[in-house]
Amino acid sequence: MGASRKDRAIARRTFLGFAAVFTTAGVVGTITTDNVKARTAFDDALAEWVASADAVDESSAAFSAAQTEAIAAAAEASTVIEVTNAEMLQDSATLDTLRASLDALVAAGLLTIAAPGEVTAATTAPDPRSTPDVPEGREAQLAQAQSLTDDAAHLTETAETSERSTSELEAATTAALADIDAVVASAAAHGGALEVPSLASQETKDAYAAAVAGLGDPASGSASQRIGAYQQSWTAVQDSQAQAEAAQARGNSGGGDGGDDIQPTYINGILIANKTYRLPSWYGNGLTGDTLAAFERMRAEAASLGYNLWIASGFRSYATQVKVYNSYASRDGTAAADRYSARPGHSEHQSGLAFDLNTITEAFGYTPEGQWVAANAHRFGFIVRYPQGKEGVTGYIWEPWHLRYLGVDIATAVYNSGLSLEEYLGITSVYS
Repeated sequence: MGASRKDRAIARRTFLGFAAVFTTAGVVGTITTDNVKARTAFDDALAEWVASADAVDESSAAFSAAQTEAIAAAAEASTVIEVTNAEMLQDSATLDTLRASLDALVAAGLLTIAAPGEVTAATTAPDPRSTPDVPEGREAQLAQAQSLTDDAAHLTETAETSERSTSELEAATTAALADIDAVVASAAAHGGALEVPSLASQETKDAYAAAVAGLGDPASGSASQRIGAYQQSWTAVQDSQAQAEAAQARGNSGGGDGGDDIQPTYINGILIANKTYRLPSWYGNGLTGDTLAAFERMRAEAASLGYNLWIASGFRSYATQVKVYNSYASRDGTAAADRYSARPGHSEHQSGLAFDLNTITEAFGYTPEGQWVAANAHRFGFIVRYPQGKEGVTGYIWEPWHLRYLGVDIATAVYNSGLSLEEYLGITSVYS
């Protein structure tokens, strides 16, 4: 006999109870599994983020270390460029190559050259970070995991970029140091080939020989120090030779000062040194205080605007100009030398009121510094002494690097006139 309706009802209720229990257990199991998955996803993403963040810190530290070495290399390179006279090199192109490598080093290292030998760098430390806490709830953990994954990808890219920058900076530093060595080697080759003047004192000859030998010995000092010593010792040899020649001339003429009895020429209160008007050999002992003070004011304002100015060649004595001019004349001939170099006594450098800026090439006139100087030097009392297109009047080619101090009022008047100093004063500049 079949089960009663009551029995069947009891059985159905029992079955439904068991089904409800099993269903609830399945739901709870699914929720637990999803929670574990969410936490695992968060933990994995956090580990990836921490690894990427560590990579950023390591790559940043490596770049900072490379930057420290680059600062030292840039300081030495800029100093070598400032102190080196291209005429004292066997191959002046080595100096141009060093300038180019210094520019590349500055760009790769995020460096700023305030003045030769004075280099600073932009900081590259990564932004401060803290390890994220575990958020509450499955949805929040999944969302944070995705955010951490995205951040980790960005951090990895940052680390890779920093590593590439470090490699580029290290290569630029190596190139700059090699180019410094090339300039020193070029100086050594030129110094070894020079014929030492016979009338120079033995003391200066010995000092020169030692300085040339020192160019090949890093223990003798930095590259800039060795080049400076070499050039100074050659100047001493030349000065000794000039003194001996002057002594001979006085002996041959029965005494006196060799006929140098002229006096400095002033026109409208302005000291003139050009091809027509000559300075006596005894005149000058350095850049004047007013000239230096005005330059410092100009340099400071230029620096505040991101322009770097320095004096590449300042005062030159009569004896030094003898050597400079004769060197050019022997190399290029008198006619060519007269277009860009003054004969002894006719150089504005001897006046103490003139100097050459930065790179002594026409290219300076097209640099941001050269263009700023051309437009603003008069505000500090300077004029570009030999303007473009005025060679027929001044006697010299365009020299955008050569400044002459006149004082603010006169310099401004000359600048506003658009004339050269010869035209402004109505004078000539022609060798007699």
